[in-house]
Amino acid sequence: MARVGAVLLLLLGAVFVQTHAQLLQGAQPGATIAPAAAGASAANPCALGITFFPPGADNKPTGWTQPAQANVGNTASDQMVKTALAGYPVPMLYMAPVSVFTQVNGAVPGQCMGGTVDGVLTKPAHFTITWALAGAGGVIGPFTKGSKQDPPANVTLSAVPDIPDGDYCLQLKMDVVPGSGSAAVGTQMVPVPSAPQSITRQVCFIKMASRPTANVTFHSCNTSFAVDLMGITPKPMFANPQLPLFSTVFHVWGKLNRTFDRSPQADNLLDYFDQYVKWSDPASPPFLQVLMESPGLLNGYYNVWIEGSLSTTYPDLVSLFGLDQYDDGSAKYMGVSLRNSSNRPVPIQTVRSKIADLAGPDIPVQMGQAATFTWETQGYGEQFCYVDGQKVANTADVVHCESPLNLKVADNANHTLEVMLVDVCGEVVANGIFFGSWGWRQNMKFVPPPPPPTAPDAIYNDSGMPLPVRTPMVRNRTTSAAASNAAAGGVVAMLAGFLGMLLI
Repeated sequence: MARVGAVLLLLLGAVFVQTHAQLLQGAQPGATIAPAAAGASAANPCALGITFFPPGADNKPTGWTQPAQANVGNTASDQMVKTALAGYPVPMLYMAPVSVFTQVNGAVPGQCMGGTVDGVLTKPAHFTITWALAGAGGVIGPFTKGSKQDPPANVTLSAVPDIPDGDYCLQLKMDVVPGSGSAAVGTQMVPVPSAPQSITRQVCFIKMASRPTANVTFHSCNTSFAVDLMGITPKPMFANPQLPLFSTVFHVWGKLNRTFDRSPQADNLLDYFDQYVKWSDPASPPFLQVLMESPGLLNGYYNVWIEGSLSTTYPDLVSLFGLDQYDDGSAKYMGVSLRNSSNRPVPIQTVRSKIADLAGPDIPVQMGQAATFTWETQGYGEQFCYVDGQKVANTADVVHCESPLNLKVADNANHTLEVMLVDVCGEVVANGIFFGSWGWRQNMKFVPPPPPPTAPDAIYNDSGMPLPVRTPMVRNRTTSAAASNAAAGGVVAMLAGFLGMLLI
């Protein structure tokens, strides 16, 4: 199985204000903290509230906009449903206080000023914002909210593109500066508010700037063809227990490059395959499989491609690009998925390799005459012949052999003939006989010789991604027509590679 993976380990320098550090620590990534205050109400008209959607705001990414949040049922202006983002464009979250002390010309209840007579706000109070994320943070402000023309305050998270992928929560605290505003009560000007006011919130998100990955193993030399995807990342994510954010989906497809030889194959076989498999439940193991039952495919060499992507019902909450977002394997939204193929075509053989009916001439052969040997081969690959342990060949490349094979009988001694097939999947099968001028018979104690050594193939990858790793597939299927068997192993080299992803 090919292992492809990358972990980016970056730690942001701390830019943090000590007086606010304790307040902004402790919330677990992905958790939802209860609001410290719900804002002004009939019972408490003086309470401080907050909104993430003030007039003039242009939150980034799209998942932080009011329409996107409302589309998933969030009608609260001081809360955010979890989103997925990659860091580009740089996340920017606007916010403003909701308070009787910041609305110019608004009424200020007397109880909010320690009296009974209502007033009118003439000067808005100042406020500051303290934020913390992934070890970094700071205080911005003070800001004022004097008129509709005032630009709303925002926290710009310029470090997000550089933090590792994972779950994060932006911690926020808004403070209204006491005595920084004023209200007219009759002919008097009263400083407001008379005491500090604070409110805390957190906004959670998933940072993900890499494409899905998986370790891939091909099972291409069995009665069925399968592709195993293991160790998949990322796991499916939920914005909340009832709201799936995205699933991880892989598109696996292949097309026949060429057949092994000109031998006829069964009718109604396909020369391509194309399947989507999806991991939707984070509680299930990170394993998916593409399976084609035999005899569905023509036997031969296939070019195989694999794409890793996401499936989401709410694309506005998944602000990612450089990655196709498949909607349950059908509709695509934007971006280009990683596409990798094997460095050489993948062999698909759904028949079991064997060499059968190895036989010599029906009558004795005089010394100096040629004897003809024949056999039947099932499976595809390279055939080698050995006489008394020495390789012989009857093909144009002077390396391989094929049936029929003519051998000259030069003496009265006993000799051995061994025919071996190294199939396209690396499996070795063989058969052997004794022969001489007297005739031939099966070699009941025949042990297949080891296959000829092969030079390793160059690993090719044109995607700019990490090179795939060649790994052996253990096989134990070795047969001969003789009564004795010997196990033989083979090697299949495949590839998998994935990763890289950005954000809209």
